Amino acid sequence: MKNKKERWVIKAGSSLVAGTESGINSLFIESLVSQVNYLIKKDIEVIVVSSGAVAKGMQELNLKDRPSTLHLLQAAAAIGQMGLVNAYQKEFDIFGLKAAQVLISHDDISNRKRYLNARRSLETLLELNVIPIVNENDSVATEEISFGDNDTLAGALVGLVSADKFIMLTDQIGICSGDPTQDSSVKLLSEIDLDDPSLDLSSQLESSSGRVGRGGMKTKIKASRIALDSGAKTWVADGRQNNTLKAIFNDEKVGTILLSQRSQLQSRKTWIASLGSPAGSVYLDKGAVAAINKKGSSLLAVGITGVSGNFDRGALIICEDENGNEIAKGLTNLNSGDINLVKGLNSSQLLEKLDQAADEEIIHRNNLILS
Repeated sequence: MKNKKERWVIKAGSSLVAGTESGINSLFIESLVSQVNYLIKKDIEVIVVSSGAVAKGMQELNLKDRPSTLHLLQAAAAIGQMGLVNAYQKEFDIFGLKAAQVLISHDDISNRKRYLNARRSLETLLELNVIPIVNENDSVATEEISFGDNDTLAGALVGLVSADKFIMLTDQIGICSGDPTQDSSVKLLSEIDLDDPSLDLSSQLESSSGRVGRGGMKTKIKASRIALDSGAKTWVADGRQNNTLKAIFNDEKVGTILLSQRSQLQSRKTWIASLGSPAGSVYLDKGAVAAINKKGSSLLAVGITGVSGNFDRGALIICEDENGNEIAKGLTNLNSGDINLVKGLNSSQLLEKLDQAADEEIIHRNNLILS
């Protein structure tokens, strides 16, 4: 079995990506891509969440301010997206690397039916040594169903792909003791424990975003909480430097590292548990109950005796023992109909029974929470 590579999600904000003349800051893109190439050579899998499409579209449309109407915003995003991805691919070509544009909508994260498809698409790109360049699908998103900013999208993406590290690159040195745009005497907070009850980030939460962006330190702190709940080590760091990502890889102190008192495993369980009401149940034999409770195993089809409810892939479901007691819950890799087809079968029989590619685990142990 291949060793699992470390996986990083790197978010680049509009203030870094946007340029004044071409709409794209080519020097920043060049620096970022060079550092990503460094990480890939160190056997790190990298997903880049990049703002900048709207800024590029604004330049193409000769707009000085970010559009205030939804339709104009969508048009700017659609126009700017091509220029943004082309700018990245131009730099990746230098290193013989391929990038892929991936547009994520809010439903791809919050709708369990689409969750596994989005995750598998991204993982397939990584397996093919392609760097996903992710942005929110601003060209079709509406205000009611959008993330609202790429910080929040990136934080949600960390959970989607089970990333190990999450770095938000910004045009500041990190999170400071106040708003550096208003007070030059503020100092860098090199470490923040978001679970510290005495923590006061009120001044940081009031800091505003720039002309072309929607974020600010408020959205970065929000995204940090999402990422930490998914178990990722998290930084807010200066993207204007040419070695920020290299420094993090080499365990050097840079920017602000955000911490949580919860362990990675507990954080991931907390994230899964917050997904909402279970959509159905599966009933397990004694062997499966013992394997889950005592060995921390994944749930396999061979240990399932029955199914209750009508649910899709990616749904949160309950695992019950023969007496109807809840022993665990988690995210299913198959819908209720397919589980009915394969219940009681071993892994090889499961793959033969289903007329489609499928995971051998009904619920992987990483997506399983003991009750």
